[in-house]
This record gives sequence, structure tokens and C-alpha cells, in this order.
Amino acid sequence: MPKSIRLSSGFILLIITLVGAMIAILPPPAGVDPKAFPIFGIFIAVILGVLLQPYPMVVVTLIGFFACLIFKLIPASEGFACFGQSVVWLVVFASIAAKSFVKTNLGHRTACFFIQKMGHSSLSLAYGITFGELILSPMIPSNTARASCVTVPLTVSISESLGSFATNHTEGVVGRFLSLCSVHANQLTCAVFLTSVASNPICQNFMADIGIHVSWIEWFIIASVPGLLCLFAMPWIMYKLSPPQLTKIANAGEIAQKQLSTMPPMSKKEYITMFVFIGMLTCWIFGDVIHVPTGVVALGGLCALLATNVLDAEDLTGAKDIWSICIWLSILNVMALKLTEFGLIQHYSLVLRGSVSGMAWPLALCVVSVTYYFARYLVPGNVLHACAMFPPFAQLLIACGVPAKLGCMTLGIITAYCGFVTPYGSSSCPLYFNTGYIDQRLWWRIGFITTLIYFAIWGIFGGIWWKILGYW
Repeated sequence: MPKSIRLSSGFILLIITLVGAMIAILPPPAGVDPKAFPIFGIFIAVILGVLLQPYPMVVVTLIGFFACLIFKLIPASEGFACFGQSVVWLVVFASIAAKSFVKTNLGHRTACFFIQKMGHSSLSLAYGITFGELILSPMIPSNTARASCVTVPLTVSISESLGSFATNHTEGVVGRFLSLCSVHANQLTCAVFLTSVASNPICQNFMADIGIHVSWIEWFIIASVPGLLCLFAMPWIMYKLSPPQLTKIANAGEIAQKQLSTMPPMSKKEYITMFVFIGMLTCWIFGDVIHVPTGVVALGGLCALLATNVLDAEDLTGAKDIWSICIWLSILNVMALKLTEFGLIQHYSLVLRGSVSGMAWPLALCVVSVTYYFARYLVPGNVLHACAMFPPFAQLLIACGVPAKLGCMTLGIITAYCGFVTPYGSSSCPLYFNTGYIDQRLWWRIGFITTLIYFAIWGIFGGIWWKILGYW
């Protein structure tokens, strides 16, 4: 078959459709609704569509959604109601509001500030980038937005200022090391705060569906000690695994200061942005006390930024990437919920349980967590990982006797931070990979080695911390 036909979008879509159809016609197991396998077939077809990309992700998910409706697998009223889920609107409102960090230069100014104060060596410069990411992460609920608007351009700019370019074989001077630190900081911070990546509220929503409630502050408390230990250890680990040729940097502070000096003085809109996000963060932290949902807080912050002209109508209506997220996130979420409702998730949880039956729950937690973690090699993206994998694995851990909140939070945290394992593991990773500072072989090698280190930190220090907190 000619290559042009074999690789055409239509041909790929046909293959995906056939795979989905073969799954859809399978006879349902006992106790599972007959509609479960057809929805599962469409769900698998959508995941394959995301992997093979015959069309953009939003197009693939819309086609899958249409199939669910036209074959009456999901009632139209329930299907269209999925676009009203609060978890989706939290992501949308907060992501649009976060555009103010870029529009006002506040995000870039914040990162430059940390680099100016800490950039005395390659290692301290890496810590500056890491702390900048840590400060921004709870207020910008998209690791892709943080990467594309702040950390990637800043890391590239600093690397090039120090004579390290991806195009003339000088990436090893300092650019490779800083890029590795930057991408891992971008991923690891996702685990620490509920509002640092879109998958966290989704996991929180799935937990609420089975009666497990986790607030913003509780998520932070659970993740804080092991998560911050990983962040603090990461630059040093990278320094040992991929050391830069340039170790001492006499003028890093000057470079950051130069970038700051090219910006105008801190404007009124930057102050407004800062106070609005501090207010949003405060409301998220004390959400259980003030009884205001996180999505409502995000909407309030967005309205404040619009009312003060920090953002305008064009920022709202022109956020095509975010509105695309609204569409495909809503659709994936309702499919995952329907698979749970129709009993398929519970069925396979019981099947999987047989593979770990007889194990003590701590060992079962380790085995299931490792399996769940390495699934990211096949399932790219935090949101897709959460929608496709979180419900069945959470049910499996609970069935194995793992304390419910401990098991679910372990999976939620893994979903948040494990994207660094491959160049496609999270939507922010291609941004770092495309800079050219990290070659594919190095990316995969560093991803695997650091996986073992991070797992040890989360398993040992996390286990001790969660024991102190009384979760097991």
C-alpha cells in the first residue's frame, strides 16, 4: 500500500474505528450493562486517536461523542449536560485567568527575580528556576501554560546568554542541565498543589464520586513533605546525572537583572493580577471554611481581572486552546463516568484484583502504583491518564484493602507528576523537547532513572509522613 494512503488521516481513522467496533461487539460480562462495551470501544478508539493523531484531539473526541449519542449509548440530555461539570469550568476559568501572568509580565518577572537572587552557579540557577515554578504552580492551573509562557522561554534565554545553544553542539555547556531541571520542576510541582494541573481536580472529582473528599489544603498537606523533598533533591540529582560544563556563573544575576531592566516598572495591572491570585489562592486554601467551590473562586478571579481591564473580551473569546480543553475534557470525563456507572470499571477492578490477591495491602499498593505509573509510557497526558486509568485502579486498590484516601491520593499524585518519563508524557513536555537541548535517548534514560529515585522518596518519606498524618 502506498505510504501516502497508509499514513493518511482517513486511513488512520478507519483503523481506529475498526478497533473500536471490534471491542464494542464483545459480549458483556455478567453484571455489566450491555452498553458498557460499546462505550468502551469508543473510548479506546478516542485514546488511539489521541496517540496516532489523525486529527486534533478535540476533533477525535467530538467524533467519539457523536457516536455515543447517535447510537443512544449516552442519553442526549446527559451527554450535553457533561459540559456543565464544575471541574471542567474550574480548569477553564482558572486557565484563562492565568493568561494575566503573561499579559502583564508578572510570571516572567517572578521567575527572573528568583534567578537573580540564586543564579551564582549552574546548580543555584537550577534551584532558582525550580522555586519560580513552585511559586507560580498553585496559581497557574496548567503546567503547559507555565512552560510555554514562563519557564521554557526563560530557560532558553538564560542558556543562550551563557553561550549554550541547541543548534551548534553547545547544549552541554548549561542548557541541557537547565532544561532537564526545568521540565522536572514543571512536572513535580503538579503533585504538590490541587490547582497546579488540570488532572488534579479531575481525580478529586472521581474521588468525590466514591465518597472520598479532599480539600485544597488537605491535598497540599498530604503531598507537601515528599513532594517538596523531590523538588529540593531534583536539581542536585540532575547535576550528578547530567552535569553542566559550566559550573560557576559570575553574571547570572546580571543576566536576570538585564531581562528585568528591559521590562517597564511593575504596573498597576501586575499588582491587580498579584492580589487577585493571592485572593484566589486564599479562597482555595480555606474553601472548606468559607464554603465556596473552587470553580466559583476561579470565576470570581476571572471576573475581577476582566472588570479591571487586566484581561479583555478577546482574551476570553480568543482562548482557543482552553476552549478546546473544555470540549475534550468534558467528553472524556462523561465517558469515564459512564463506564463506572455501567459496571465495567468495577468488573475489571475485580479481574485485576486476582493478580494481587493474597498480597498485604502495602505490597498491593506498591505493585499497582508501579503499574499505574508506567502506563504513562502508553497513555500520554495528565488528563487522559486520569480519565482512562484512575477509576479502575482506584477501585482496585480499595478492593485490595488499601485505605481509600491513601490509595486514591497516591494515584492522583502519580498522575500529576509522572509526565516527564517520555517527551510526550505531558502536554508541556514537547515544549521542552522541541527546544533541542535534550535528545530523545537522554530524555528516556533520565526519565527512567529519576523514576526510581522519586518512587523511593515518595515511598519512604511519603509513607512515614502519611503514617504521621494517620492515613494508615
